[in-house]
Amino acid sequence: MGDSIKKDLEPGNHLLRAWQPILVIFVIVNLFLLSSKVWLAQWKLDSVVIMIGNLILCAVTAFSFHLSIKALFHQNIQAFLRMVYSGMFLKMGVCVVSVLVWHFVDPGSIGRLSVMAFFALYLLYTFTEVALLMRLSKQKKNA
Repeated sequence: MGDSIKKDLEPGNHLLRAWQPILVIFVIVNLFLLSSKVWLAQWKLDSVVIMIGNLILCAVTAFSFHLSIKALFHQNIQAFLRMVYSGMFLKMGVCVVSVLVWHFVDPGSIGRLSVMAFFALYLLYTFTEVALLMRLSKQKKNA
């Protein structure tokens, strides 16, 4: 059992099994957005824009997760924490830039609820990523 966990934790193996919860979140959010366009429109939320934001966050989370997995193999705990915090700030920066680009491209369509939905997705992806990394860190320590 220990060898399989160690093999799963190797940086070259992208931990598809560990990455599955993030993919599930991506799919569930998109299915929700597709199935509730009318309901979201009543709240003045543009489901297409939120789906684009979901895609952006999923991609940035994939990059951040990859960096954090690499950091798991550093002997220095500060390197691991630096990578996790860098990933969180990278995602936050991408969120801010995305909202600013959205504002400049279509200033009339941006609404508070849409921005709050985008940042709620940021929190969801960040908490999920950190929980997965904590679980993997414990598995690595016990392997």
